[in-house]
Amino acid sequence: MTQEFDLTPDPRVLQMLGEINLHQWRCLAELIDNSIDGFLHAARADSPVDGPEIAVLLPTADNENARVVVKDNGPGMSFEVLEKAVKAGWSGNSPLENLGLFGMGFNIATARLGLVTEVWTSRHGDPEQVGVRIDLDNLRATGNFRVPRQTRPKADHTAHGTEIVITRLKPDQRAYLARGNNQKTIRKHLARAYSSLLDQSGVGRIRLMIGGARLSPRRHCVWGEDRTVTYPDGTVARAVELIDVKLAPRRYCTHCMRTLAASEESCPIGSPSCNIVETTRRVHGWIGLQRYLHNTEFGIDFIRNGRKIEISNKDLFEWSDGETSEVEYPTDDQRNRGRFVGEIHIDHCRVSYTKDRFERDDPAWGEMVRVVRGEGPLRPIVAKQRGYAGNESPLYKLYQAFRRSSPQGKNGLWSRVLVVRDNERAQQMAEAFAEGDPDYLTDERWWQLVQEQDKEVLGDTGGETTDTPLPGGFLDGGTPAPSPVEGQPAADAQPHPQPTPPPPAPVRRQMHELSRKYVHPTYRVEYEIQAMAVGSDDPDLPTGLPWLLKLDDVATRTYGFLVDVTHEVFRSTTMTPLDGLLTELTHRTVEFLKGQAQDASVAGVLADFRRQYCVETRLDPQEIISLASSILGEIARAIPNLPGVMAEPALYEELGATEKETIARRMANRGVPDHKALIAEGRFWEYADVDSVRAIFNRHPEFFLDGAFWNDPYAKVDFGSAAVTEQAKRGVLSRYDAYLGDAVWLANQTPTDIERASRDAVIRASCSVRLLKPDVAD
Repeated sequence: MTQEFDLTPDPRVLQMLGEINLHQWRCLAELIDNSIDGFLHAARADSPVDGPEIAVLLPTADNENARVVVKDNGPGMSFEVLEKAVKAGWSGNSPLENLGLFGMGFNIATARLGLVTEVWTSRHGDPEQVGVRIDLDNLRATGNFRVPRQTRPKADHTAHGTEIVITRLKPDQRAYLARGNNQKTIRKHLARAYSSLLDQSGVGRIRLMIGGARLSPRRHCVWGEDRTVTYPDGTVARAVELIDVKLAPRRYCTHCMRTLAASEESCPIGSPSCNIVETTRRVHGWIGLQRYLHNTEFGIDFIRNGRKIEISNKDLFEWSDGETSEVEYPTDDQRNRGRFVGEIHIDHCRVSYTKDRFERDDPAWGEMVRVVRGEGPLRPIVAKQRGYAGNESPLYKLYQAFRRSSPQGKNGLWSRVLVVRDNERAQQMAEAFAEGDPDYLTDERWWQLVQEQDKEVLGDTGGETTDTPLPGGFLDGGTPAPSPVEGQPAADAQPHPQPTPPPPAPVRRQMHELSRKYVHPTYRVEYEIQAMAVGSDDPDLPTGLPWLLKLDDVATRTYGFLVDVTHEVFRSTTMTPLDGLLTELTHRTVEFLKGQAQDASVAGVLADFRRQYCVETRLDPQEIISLASSILGEIARAIPNLPGVMAEPALYEELGATEKETIARRMANRGVPDHKALIAEGRFWEYADVDSVRAIFNRHPEFFLDGAFWNDPYAKVDFGSAAVTEQAKRGVLSRYDAYLGDAVWLANQTPTDIERASRDAVIRASCSVRLLKPDVAD
């Protein structure tokens, strides 16, 4: 007698799938994927759905009646297809062309959210809907997967589509889904994940409705593709790098969902179900610069067949040699904010069964990495030391031009790095971009701020003439232009009396950096400010005053802030036009709140305004210490590649015993496998104490000056007299030694030490750190 094992899984398996930790928005995305695949299948069959739409309904209250509904107007399914679609592990989709993959997403998502799932579907022309009800508790009680077939009539035989209803939601899930803020988070994630499909797809624009409101694609707020920066040496850097690389075809097993190695003729799994096909492969997309900096909202989105699998991923910003990994971006911002973003399509790369991560062991992932960031480190010095050269990858180009979040050098221009100095303002503008405000869809407003910042750097405080045309019939000087009389030469025309022309419009220039909405953080009093730089003779500015704030529009509470930036009050290190504006807003706020319950004081309101809008000028101890350490670290890393640097071992031998011991201890603490190799390459400076960095400058200032790291002349100084020349050199040396001394002092302090230090000492040291920024390109 033949005996067989019954390997039918226990129904509890479905309940266990619900224990897989999958975020709520990803659960919904699994169900949305099924609807999108239906639209794609219909389009490929030359029967596209007219007006494709997916509607998602979420619970509005945390009670036992809460439910989740996902409904579409797709082509629908027959009963036979429905039976397979809800079976765990079955998938009729091609893994290379569809969003659905393993046949597990439906079961994981529904079991994660609730205990009962109903699916109803019908095709065009079907007289009824067919459905199935999956009750996980009932399946467990009966011990099998058999469930009855259900039908229900439909009023319109031409209707078609599928509806998934999840009830008896798990308590923690329904509590989460019912909260308004959480639903907002879900909308944001779905708008990002399906941005390309919501914008435009092969089946026309898909309408995705969440709670009755249409979801708009959430796009990256990036500088325009045509925005470039030209450097003095003639090189051009682009704010957006486009990528479109066709890879060599590879064999692929649709059953095992894996790319075969180039040497493999057949799938090594060897299953009878293996199906080998040859696939065309392509890596395409873009990487570019976001118009604002953020601690978390940056990174690259990786996309498969239109859906973003990984969002804001930062793996390509790290370099690994197989043993250790180092973060290469961001490293130049003391607040660790980044702005590199991008969208990379890799449809042919394998993903995890939860579809939240591309598999790193798939050869396609490594190919994509080489296309986007190239071989070797992004840091040019480290790349050269490791023997890598010739990197022309898109990310390498972006990194070399724009990795910094502030200008390079003492008089660097913000336009060279495309950064808005007031990052909070840039983020507020980005929110208007996300809301679809047409005034902020292009990058022009950000560019105006950048230009204004550069004018400050260059000392250009002059105004720009308005576009107000001169009165018709007058020359530039205001003299009436002669008008020819019909039948007479123009010279014989008799002049007619002309009215006195109106005075020319005052010369004004908009100050984009100050023009914005100001909101008091506590009392929520709002002011819309349009700031204009004016001359001292402006008719609206009282004689002798540096500024004036006047109400221009009562309905919108828009104020005009006129400021004479050349006024003597601004020839100060402690007074700026922003200070004047915040002072005016403080007094108006206090006046507005008089007689109300709030007990507002001038001191308290002004402190709140400055805390909100003077972030860039505050003396934050942690930021100051971090910036000093960053600059000193940058100097140390640059030493091996400075022109004229002697053989690295010789420099190492110049160090004292204590300095060498410090380097050795730090190498040991960081697990350096071969310290001798680092010494030979000159990379030991990365482990040196900050005092050692200062000391090497004093021993070898010629390594750093004359355009090597800083532009100030040293070896090239020649006054024709040896004594005078030596005196001039000592002056340069002592000045930079003082800068380095201040930076070393800051780097050795704690935030508490900085808070105890005198304000003038901290300001001086902070200025020294800024003066130590390199004057030359990397």
